[in-house]
Amino acid sequence: MMNTEQEIAFWETVDIFNKQGLLPYIMLIGSWAEYIYMDYFKTGYESGMKTRDLDFLYRNIRRPENKISIITELSKNGFIYSEDVLTGVGKFYKEGLLEVEFLARAIGKGSSTIKIPSIGITAESLRTVNMLADFPLEMKYRNYIVTVPEPAAYVLQKLYTNPTRRADKREKDIRAIKLLLPHIKSSKYDNSRLILIFNSLHKNHQKIITATCESNFIELF
Repeated sequence: MMNTEQEIAFWETVDIFNKQGLLPYIMLIGSWAEYIYMDYFKTGYESGMKTRDLDFLYRNIRRPENKISIITELSKNGFIYSEDVLTGVGKFYKEGLLEVEFLARAIGKGSSTIKIPSIGITAESLRTVNMLADFPLEMKYRNYIVTVPEPAAYVLQKLYTNPTRRADKREKDIRAIKLLLPHIKSSKYDNSRLILIFNSLHKNHQKIITATCESNFIELF
């Protein structure tokens, strides 16, 4: 689990996003979503995640229409903003605690990067996040409304992307899935969502997910 300093830095970041009016337009994805799931499930779920990577999916790059001074506000809170010289993708770094990045959905044949007008930051655009974006879950936590993917969608997306991940990340993701899946299956609602979301996926996606489960001894249903 993250250390106390990381947890404080995380909530300070959420607070900035909330005060700037950004929070309703982004989804917390990646391993930090597991931190929120610990409050969602009442069955003793404990995330084993240890990461500085704090990823937010910008749900609709056309919203909001007004400009948000995220670079300025995060810089005031000790973050250093940096842009990749080749891609222009912007990231924020804080004292070895957090690395904040915005991601966007890839639409059509679009570019691998996209400028988000409201915050003035170039983000990497990925098709693999669409499965997460399609199944949002709004959680009230510490007086904030934080949007994460439904746990079922989170697990299915990890299973789908696993074969293309680096070896170390593949192992990490499988461990995360094996920790989270029993709590999904023990919930009548979340288990039904797992089945529904899986059945809604393209057949090729289903095949990849099934193959990942078989090769890692995971019983999905």
